[in-house]
Amino acid sequence: MPRSTSSIRIVQEPLSGSADLIDLYLRAYQPLGDYYYRHRTEVKAYLKWLRHRDPHGSFIAYDGDRPVGFIATDSRWNHGTVGAIHELVVDPEYQRRGLGRALLLRGMAYLRSRGCRVCELWVGEHNKRARAIYQALGFQENGRWGKWVQMMRSLEDLPEGIPLETALVGSPPSTQIPSED
Repeated sequence: MPRSTSSIRIVQEPLSGSADLIDLYLRAYQPLGDYYYRHRTEVKAYLKWLRHRDPHGSFIAYDGDRPVGFIATDSRWNHGTVGAIHELVVDPEYQRRGLGRALLLRGMAYLRSRGCRVCELWVGEHNKRARAIYQALGFQENGRWGKWVQMMRSLEDLPEGIPLETALVGSPPSTQIPSED
């Protein structure tokens, strides 16, 4: 049972292939069907690839010592003008509480700080909840490839000093989410 969202902290750190992160990924994606890697060795290799793409571009949400979400961004995508969000994962027990939104805001702020002007991501066409979050944060559909939808958003109009403490549903202003690094 998750504690209140005020106990969640988001930390900028490289993704590891730890059992905790692999389990988190598998728990989060299992209900979505065919949009994920199913074998632990594949997930571990994928997390390694994400870490390699941008070692400083990942943020992990913790409730105590337990990882409950993460985002993996890539500030070197398309020669650094376009930043990519390669992965956003939230533990099912923590969904619908603003954690995905908080991670997205953190990832977009990071990409902008690295000089990216546009952010892109790909999402499964039937993942309606994720697409609704992206649209609410200004992403627009930009194309399709098979079962995947490309969404993009300018980072130029991202507000300065995003108050991340207000991103989590029910979090008081004293939340532990740091504003940078």
